[in-house]
Amino acid sequence: MGLLFERPYADPSVLTRQPVLASWMRRDHPDQLRLEAFLAAVDEEGEEALASIAGDAAVELTIGLAPEANLTRHRDLDNYLLPVVSRLGQRRIPAAFARKVHAELSTLAVGPAQYRLDAPAPMLQVRVSGSYEHQAWKKQVRAACEATLSSSAPHSGTAALELAFVVSSARNWTNLWKPTIDAIAGPLLGIPNPHNPWSPNDDHIVRLGLHRTIDNTLGFDVVIHAWWQLDDARHDANVVS
Repeated sequence: MGLLFERPYADPSVLTRQPVLASWMRRDHPDQLRLEAFLAAVDEEGEEALASIAGDAAVELTIGLAPEANLTRHRDLDNYLLPVVSRLGQRRIPAAFARKVHAELSTLAVGPAQYRLDAPAPMLQVRVSGSYEHQAWKKQVRAACEATLSSSAPHSGTAALELAFVVSSARNWTNLWKPTIDAIAGPLLGIPNPHNPWSPNDDHIVRLGLHRTIDNTLGFDVVIHAWWQLDDARHDANVVS
């Protein structure tokens, strides 16, 4: 069974609107209005490409930011991807990629979902039970990550993260993104405030891949596989490895 998908083999479309983070504010809030305007641009650029694909699709969002923008301050990549995948249809999208770079333009690529044939063995694997809304769920993931990292100190620089979720078809897999990233990013990248252990330095993730495979024998359990790459101080965040 495959776990990792290829990035979409498709020419990216330049977005007419700057990508906007997910918002949970009221419908008439400026954040929501900006998000809706951005998603209208996603409709224009993504729906036509999606309609030409017979099966599942993969998407890749590149967020171009001004040269003075801090790539590691807020701007969590999963919060950029969530509204895009939700708008295009999470059931049809088992692979979503994002990166943030210093660039003038932001782009969206949509192509057929294809499994990688050369996927490496995962650095972390854990089967999680219970509700993702409870801390006990995240603690299972964090404990597995801490055991994998052993005594390694959290990385202070930027990083790439790939997560593969094996779930039943009854799951909305996008609900699992944030709690999983929160649980892994703490041991991996550090926690600014020890009194708030579920707010880690996940904004240091500058390249993100999220993958879904269906296994209905799992019920409501979830199997999570993870891979990461820690960048050195000389790494250019504009380059995708």
